[in-house]
Amino acid sequence: MQLETQRLILREYTMDDFDALYEIMSDPETMQHYPSPFDEARTRRWIEWNLENYEKYGWGLWAVILKETGKFIGDCGITLQDIDGQLLPEIGYHIHKKYWRRGFAKEAARTVRDWVFENTNYDEIYSYMKYTNVGSYSTALANGMKKVKEYPDPKNEISYAYAITRDEWNSLLKFSKASQENLNQIFDLYQKAIKKMDEQNIPQWDEIYPDRATLEEDISKGQMYIGKKNGSIAVCFVLNEECDEEYQNGKWICPDSHFCVIHRLCVSPEFQNQGIAGETMKYIEEICRLQKYESIRLDCFTQNPYSRRLYDKGDYAVTGYADWRKGRFELREKKL
Repeated sequence: MQLETQRLILREYTMDDFDALYEIMSDPETMQHYPSPFDEARTRRWIEWNLENYEKYGWGLWAVILKETGKFIGDCGITLQDIDGQLLPEIGYHIHKKYWRRGFAKEAARTVRDWVFENTNYDEIYSYMKYTNVGSYSTALANGMKKVKEYPDPKNEISYAYAITRDEWNSLLKFSKASQENLNQIFDLYQKAIKKMDEQNIPQWDEIYPDRATLEEDISKGQMYIGKKNGSIAVCFVLNEECDEEYQNGKWICPDSHFCVIHRLCVSPEFQNQGIAGETMKYIEEICRLQKYESIRLDCFTQNPYSRRLYDKGDYAVTGYADWRKGRFELREKKL
């Protein structure tokens, strides 16, 4: 069993993880919201408990590994916990204090959340914590959970419980890399968008571009992303470092920066006017920061008022112009 995120690998524990886990669980600062730090015996039992969970349920807490270095930095996963007298599925997470405030818990917990709804029959998932654990409930909030309970707890004095239902999860916009299985839906989305733009007198795209072969290549290169909502693809976009030579016309804000380029951002007509594009831009900026890009560049059709408004609102400055087959495009950039 293995899950991957932009920066992390989640895999099953082994007893070889003992030393790295003990460094985390024995630290008083890390364990300040627990009754006490773990000793060696309790740390060893923690790993054994999860190995038993894998055998019994097929899931448990998984070791969190930093892709960049291969280093063990914590754990995250799903276990059954007593929450105010009920045994409920709970997402838990522990991250080494050296890696706090970098979004690793949120990134891991979000992936676990999605895995649970996609691979189990649970219709509600919880996270619970001591009332003083601001970092833990902030992570729960960031992943779409809401506070559902506050109750006396002998272990925590007072515990907070946060939860998200399957219906609430379905309504979230969830991003992932596109696969070849998505190609027909993606191509259909672009065709519907082109028809809608034609109705609005925005001659930006046509049967020549973006064509099916271009979209298929985007997917095969691992550069096409999709955002799903209620089980349907709501938005598509491409991220890479490629740009046409006309980008030389830009008087870039960060001329020598490590930059990423957005291509072919497209919201399905069925999901337009729902804030999808703005939410997508926030996600793009988040993953570009995670990948240590210094700026984002793009081009925007001057006859598309909706795109121009989106990028104006996001503070993407016009740095120049390029003239292509369909007309004039603005070159834009935002420093991260």
